[in-house]
Amino acid sequence: MEQIMYCGVLVFLAILSADDIKEKKVSVRKVGVGAVAAILGRIFAGQFLIMEMVWGCVPGLILFALSVITRESIGKGDGIVVMVLGLWTDVQWVILTGCLAIWAAGIFALICLLRKRKEPIAFVPFLLLGMEVLLLYA
Repeated sequence: MEQIMYCGVLVFLAILSADDIKEKKVSVRKVGVGAVAAILGRIFAGQFLIMEMVWGCVPGLILFALSVITRESIGKGDGIVVMVLGLWTDVQWVILTGCLAIWAAGIFALICLLRKRKEPIAFVPFLLLGMEVLLLYA
């Protein structure tokens, strides 16, 4: 059942990545559907642990707070997506995925800076990449 949950989170992130790349924003409806799917998946897997899910959302709450503090230099949607990611997995996976995503986005941002491109960077695709790397190597 755990593999099904990881497939679910990959599909969730892939769908949101396409939107984030095209529009530089994520659909509230799709995020909501992802959250409901995560909760239902945990219920069916027998892994519905409230405190684990709450702790899984904490990194997203921190990212959301940083979004407010930086006046959306970091998108609020990114924080919300990371919160939902915490519903799918546990806090350790969220932190590791987030660290890998920030690392990869930083490299991409550096390349953009060297090319003198100053458009917003879609973060959700980097979350997808981070989750894929974790699933392959962890």
